[in-house]
Amino acid sequence: MVTEVVTILVGPPCVGKSSYLKSIDYDFVISSDDIVDLLSSQAGIQYHEFFKLPMNSKIRNQHYKIFEHLIVESKKFSHVVWDLTNLTKKARKAIFKHYPGVTFNAVVFDFLGNEKTILKRNQLRFKQQGKLIDERVIKNMLSSYEPVEAKEVFNNIKVIEFYNK
Repeated sequence: MVTEVVTILVGPPCVGKSSYLKSIDYDFVISSDDIVDLLSSQAGIQYHEFFKLPMNSKIRNQHYKIFEHLIVESKKFSHVVWDLTNLTKKARKAIFKHYPGVTFNAVVFDFLGNEKTILKRNQLRFKQQGKLIDERVIKNMLSSYEPVEAKEVFNNIKVIEFYNK
């Protein structure tokens, strides 16, 4: 089997990207979050401590190698989902190069105007799951957002309305 469709989830942390995966069919998912969870657990550190490690640390290098391996493995599956923030055109373009000639879909989580709720959800997720992303990091992500455009090579762009609970 070879990859036919790649769905790219687009949105900052705490908007429901991973939860959305429960509602769609796919064969393979690439999630940096899953790798961080695994490596943090193995190293006996908390999720947020991973991001404070130097980029050339052993655990960061392991993350990179696993991530690259997942990309190679993903090419054996028909429908691949990239569950990362993918907030910039540059980040999305980096994905396209791995899958020439496939159908690309984007699922965009419409978060604009709900930035305060995202920060509150980040705190709630920390209390519930032990996962925390530094507020400055989230604010930088939010400010780096570049709207998805069809000319980026997307065949379909689906917008998910922000659920403010």
